[in-house]
Amino acid sequence: MSEEEFLEIVRQHQDQVYRHAFYLLKNSEDAKDMTQETFIKAWQHRKKLRRKTVHSWLLKCTQNLCYNQLKRRKFQVHISRKIQGHLVDEEDDTLEMLLHRHSNQPNPTPDEIAIKQELKQLVHQAIDELPSNMRSIIVMRELEEMSYKEIAEVVNQPVNSVKSTVFRARKKLREILNRLMET
Repeated sequence: MSEEEFLEIVRQHQDQVYRHAFYLLKNSEDAKDMTQETFIKAWQHRKKLRRKTVHSWLLKCTQNLCYNQLKRRKFQVHISRKIQGHLVDEEDDTLEMLLHRHSNQPNPTPDEIAIKQELKQLVHQAIDELPSNMRSIIVMRELEEMSYKEIAEVVNQPVNSVKSTVFRARKKLREILNRLMET
């Protein structure tokens, strides 16, 4: 792989690698470091990398580096936010609406914007409370909008195992959100 080809891969995947690291580490500086480390490792392995699988390889590398960082750190920062008066339905539609960044309303009011921002922070807190294997998969599926097949390649699991983990993670997220919103 030439230097130009490698730089093109960096340009294509840099933002997603950073976001993935940030969702796992919850620290901008650490996420930048892990992004840099990921691409250093990619450069070191550039002769073995294939364009078809480079996306999965980068995310798996990022995930491994982040888990190692978390093991060294031995703690995570949790933001404690409470929102009263809002309940999360048991339906996936509500969870999907909370997880995804896009809004259905073209011109939201300032109150709607504030509520949406608070809900977004609450969802991120709930994601933080998920076990690390669930957190990583739900981030890839819901926030990065990756396919089950792509996730399966990254985590080296069968597609059905990924689907099962996503199902359990969504259920756990609903439970956590309901608990957080009731307090």
